[in-house]
Amino acid sequence: MNKGDWGNRLKKVEQLAQSFQQCPLSSRYKPRLSRLWQPSSIWKLFPRQCMAINFAQSCREDVHVFALEKEQAKVGQRIFLVTSYSELWHYYRYV
Repeated sequence: MNKGDWGNRLKKVEQLAQSFQQCPLSSRYKPRLSRLWQPSSIWKLFPRQCMAINFAQSCREDVHVFALEKEQAKVGQRIFLVTSYSELWHYYRYV
């Protein structure tokens, strides 16, 4: 590789870093239920209620669909969370 290629790559990385600072990714979900005797962790967000319900019906674990209002969005705009009651309450306590 020559210096021009490295310069172009460096510019691209700097542009990506700037775009991630402007629109950061949400924090990574860390499952609480990780012991072998506990059920697998499910924490999945959906933009549409029908998608969340379809996913919940396909799960073998006992999960539920929760409606959440988006922050900094129009009134009434919701996202839908599929998870178990135990995980929801574990994370809800710390909010």
